[in-house]
Formats: sequence, C-alpha cells, structure tokens
Amino acid sequence: MRTPAFSISLPTQTAPRLERPIQGLLLDNCDTLYDATGWRRWLLQVLRRLGLHTNYRCFFHVWDEDYLDAVHRGERDLCDAFRAFLQAIGLSRGQVDEVATACETRRKRWESEARPLPGVKKTLQRLAAAGVPLAVVSDSEQTAAELRRHLEGMGLRGLFAAVVTSRDLGQTKPEAVCYEAALDVLRLHAGQVAFVGHDTKELSGAAQLGMQTIGFNCWPETEADLVLSRFNELAELIDLRAERSAAG
Repeated sequence: MRTPAFSISLPTQTAPRLERPIQGLLLDNCDTLYDATGWRRWLLQVLRRLGLHTNYRCFFHVWDEDYLDAVHRGERDLCDAFRAFLQAIGLSRGQVDEVATACETRRKRWESEARPLPGVKKTLQRLAAAGVPLAVVSDSEQTAAELRRHLEGMGLRGLFAAVVTSRDLGQTKPEAVCYEAALDVLRLHAGQVAFVGHDTKELSGAAQLGMQTIGFNCWPETEADLVLSRFNELAELIDLRAERSAAG
C-alpha cells in the first residue's frame, strides 16, 4: 500500500463551556422538561378547518401575552381567558363552546400523559445524584404543590430542591422575583447559578440578574450563553465533583 506523502490535522473540537463554574440550576418547565405543544398544534388544526389561517408563532404570541400571562399570575381563570380569546379571533358563540370544551379535554389528557423530553430524566437524575441543587421556575396556572405532583407523575420525583410557580408569586418571568424565590430556597446567588429555558424573554430576565443562560428546545434566533442540541449535554457543562469522588 502506498504511504501518503502528507497528512492533514483536523482541528480538535472542544465541548462548549460556560464562562464561570456553577453550583446550581434553575429550569423552566413547559417545553424545556417536556413538550407542552400538543394541544396547541391540535387547536391550530381545528381552527384551520373552521377557516382561520395563521401561523403557530404569531397566533400563540397573542394568546400568551394578552391572555395566558394573566392566568399565570392568578388574575384570570384559564377557561374564561381561553373563551375570550376564541371570541376575539372571530369564532361564533357556538364554535367557542365546541372548541373550548374539546380543547380542555385534550389539554388535560396531554398533561396527564406528559413525559420528559429525551435525555431529561437521566440527566437530572445524574445531576441530583452528584449533589447539584435543582429548581423549577415555571409560569403556570398551577400552584407549586400541584406542579410538583405533576413532575412526580412524569417520573421526576425527588429531583428538585425547589418548585416555584407564577401562580403563587402573582408574577411571571422575566420578573426578578420569580428567579429570586428559587435562589432563596437553594441559598445561592445569581452568579452561582445557570437558568435553562427556551424563551428569549425568560433567558434575558435571568441574564439581567447575573445568571448564566442555557437555551434548549428553542427557536434558532434565541439568545443565550449556550444553546444545547441535546439535553444530556447539560451534565457535561457542570463540574460533577461528588459523582467523580464516588467513582474514585
């Protein structure tokens, strides 16, 4: 076999790293730990059959900002807000009743059947076993106790030192109090923690407090210090001292 006259050295790719070591993680819930878009995609299909043509992002931006945010702050009932939204987009009273009833049934079923996104459960278990404090900070119509039960139902029991929801606080992210409530429970300051989420506004709010930010399952233009392509990459960003000590 003829020996090549030269060889090519390819540059070594290093794994992305955070700028500073961290001691804990705050995590968003919907669309970060599990896929919460099922009922939304179903709703768009129903509305298209009724003659409404729009795209996912524009349509649900209005819902999230003008209706759902008040629900998450505990200022408005979810069903009432959803019916008002359907009426505002031009549905008749009969159509509102039909769609709202069907959507509520579907939403509850999807939530009861929700499972963590690929890599989430094993990664969180690995981090928790290594002694990394974890907290969920969620904009939700649920109380912290209700959300904790939901997370346990997904197989995430015992992994979170804190579960904080907007419903209890009366504020939604990116308000500072949402992150600070979890930081207080973890007894860490913002510079010691990273926030993991998918929403640009929420990631920005965390950054303004001094947290490093990690994007996951987000739109391509989302800004964060790092963006993960797979959730299990999260464990590689953190110094798992306890895990290595146990192994050694």
